[in-house]
Amino acid sequence: MEKKSITSQLSQKEFESIFKNNMKISSYSMSIKTLFSDRMQKKIDYNPYYQRNYVWDRAKATFFIESILLGTDIPPLIFFNSGGKIEVIDGRQRFETMKKFKEGDLALNIKGLLELPQLKNNTFNKLDDDIQGIFEDVKIRIFEFEVINEPKLSEYLEDKIKKEIFRRYNSGITALNTSEIDNAVYDDDKITIEFKKILKENKGLTARITETFLGNKFKDKNIDFSKILQLLRKHFVLTSFPISHYARTNNRQNTLKLLYDVVQENKIVDSSLILDFFENVKLVLTLKDFFQKNELEGNKTLYECILWAICILKIEVVPQLKEFTEEEKKKLLNHYINNKETYNTDFYHYYKEIINRFTDTANIFKSIFSYDFKDYIRDENFNARVKSLKQSENQAKLKLDELSTLRVNKPDPSFIPVEELINDLQTKRYLVRPTYQRQERINEYKASAIIESIILGIYLPPIFIYKNKNGVKEIIDGQQRILSILGFLGKQYLNENNKLVFSKNNNYKLRGLKVIKEINGARYRDLDENEYQEKILDFKLQLIEIDSAINENFQPVDLFIRLNNKPYPIKENSFEMWNSFADKETIKLIREITQKYVSWFYIKSTDKKYFIDRMENAELITILSYINYNNKYRKDYKSVGYYNRKDKITGRIGDKKDVSSIIERLSVNALMKDNFIQCVNEIEIFINLLSKILGEKDLKEKLNSLFNVGKAKRSKIDFYLLYDLLQNIPIDKYKLVDLKDLDKDILLLSSILKNTEQNLINDDYKTNFLSVKEKLVSKYQTLVN
Repeated sequence: MEKKSITSQLSQKEFESIFKNNMKISSYSMSIKTLFSDRMQKKIDYNPYYQRNYVWDRAKATFFIESILLGTDIPPLIFFNSGGKIEVIDGRQRFETMKKFKEGDLALNIKGLLELPQLKNNTFNKLDDDIQGIFEDVKIRIFEFEVINEPKLSEYLEDKIKKEIFRRYNSGITALNTSEIDNAVYDDDKITIEFKKILKENKGLTARITETFLGNKFKDKNIDFSKILQLLRKHFVLTSFPISHYARTNNRQNTLKLLYDVVQENKIVDSSLILDFFENVKLVLTLKDFFQKNELEGNKTLYECILWAICILKIEVVPQLKEFTEEEKKKLLNHYINNKETYNTDFYHYYKEIINRFTDTANIFKSIFSYDFKDYIRDENFNARVKSLKQSENQAKLKLDELSTLRVNKPDPSFIPVEELINDLQTKRYLVRPTYQRQERINEYKASAIIESIILGIYLPPIFIYKNKNGVKEIIDGQQRILSILGFLGKQYLNENNKLVFSKNNNYKLRGLKVIKEINGARYRDLDENEYQEKILDFKLQLIEIDSAINENFQPVDLFIRLNNKPYPIKENSFEMWNSFADKETIKLIREITQKYVSWFYIKSTDKKYFIDRMENAELITILSYINYNNKYRKDYKSVGYYNRKDKITGRIGDKKDVSSIIERLSVNALMKDNFIQCVNEIEIFINLLSKILGEKDLKEKLNSLFNVGKAKRSKIDFYLLYDLLQNIPIDKYKLVDLKDLDKDILLLSSILKNTEQNLINDDYKTNFLSVKEKLVSKYQTLVN
């Protein structure tokens, strides 16, 4: 054991030394034509094993290709050069999208063509030669890592270095949420500007809206208006959206945007209409006060329905409605007290729950005001109306001169020392937070990783700047990186209100460093001046500046969205992330087992037409192996937790961060790795045992029948329960398990979990479930004793 520990320490020192002293990082550009030439394709491996699968759908891929054609800058590809082979460490999705399009395997989808709808359904070969040339001539920026002045690396050490670079470029991504996207899209929208004006002038109203309709505690400092404004825009047009259609998640956001854009563009919206809308909001708040005085707390789903009903009443029945009578308020109070379960927030986003609560509110308001809300609940002609609202697609051929007017003229990157930039940020030359930017979101761990990269000399993604007509340089992309640097150095910047302010993480301590571990816990002032402080101040940041003087039609909001709207970031504590840093042998084994049995042993079927593999099936194998490992080597640790919900019990892995922690340690603890691999192999034995119990034919259908799901989605908890029952049965004893008996026992556990008899869910109910489960586990253990 001691020998293994010393070996691990030595390899860690060697690992740190290579990053500090032997890592060469080159920055260069290459045209798409050259990048995808036969020679380069023989050298480049864009799908090394630690990469996740290709997960972009056609709309996202199309959006990316459109960005290239428009001249929008894209993040660099990250390569690792190991001599004869080049691996794509970061940018696999972008690389493969360009490859698919270049080779004719991607037809452009209208949903991804925001500026060039004329290109709908075009493949690369269908484009005019001139436009093909524009695509092929686009220069793709590349950061290339290479280890120099070092004997050939061992496979283990090279693998560890590549994974660390991969994690460094992928763990910092914080995708825009829908409210942040909307905040950028509607930055100059007149209605939104009026909304903002009212909210900023009345913080009390802003606080009450936040707490009532979002269910969030209001924080006066650094108010994030994006979610509030998104909510208000939704309710401003929700009366035009029949609830039966709104309740469907498919295209809900797109339809809301369409309805709002129609109001914004085609309807005169004056201040009085907006003020009237806020009067409706205040009327809801008045009702809330009345309810609370009479011991009905209510929640966001209830008040959302009431606001919807009030807006309709003002349109259809009583335009001058200012307040409710005492009798009306009492009727509403009594109704909602008796029906408060309809507004439970546990499953508020489910179709049935949405329909039920809006219908319930419609019924009580109908009984008071004698107005039937049925047309606002269902409208069979709505789809046809939406189709007619959509602008007719421009089928005209895209001309080269039209494309040239849309393309961005951008210079090559410039390099500026950190010290120079932070000094400039305290002047009026820079605007760190233009109005379309999001709030500061980066946490101290991600910020620390940025500082560690700077000390190691690892290039950060470029910072994109728009020099507006006033000569002010707006930070389009890179705000989180800049604030991470400012916060660590304890420096101020000039905000949008012309005040010098600090980052929210001002003077933070370094946390979670993976390479320079000896400075974990240190602040900037604690670091050695020559070894660390000077390196940070001298580090060169790449800046790409787009000047309004030579880009008259350039929209910084469009670039902000294109650079930040990443719908498929790697999920933390998922197999996609574990795959990128875990021990190679372990990951390879898990993926092989997954592929071998995925035709029937899966959590997500691969048979679907538009299947996107987010590695959920490999994650299932990993978690079952983790449960097995805990059962053997951490006997007091409960892998799966069971929790009371509104009307049932749910079960899930208690702490997925713990799974990540276990998997991370496999790379440095040989004994632990051997034990975990053995547990993975035992999961394959369990899968084979199950196949024999099921009869080895029609396994997919038989497992669906065992889980009682039919064509519905399988649940992870079904797999956990099944493994609980069968884990100790040797494969040669499979005949001892009666399938009908097993089916009955799984059905019993599932029915208690789902509460099919609609019992009261409380701690006693959960205790009973756990008791039944343990009895059944004991039953199957006795089969082999």
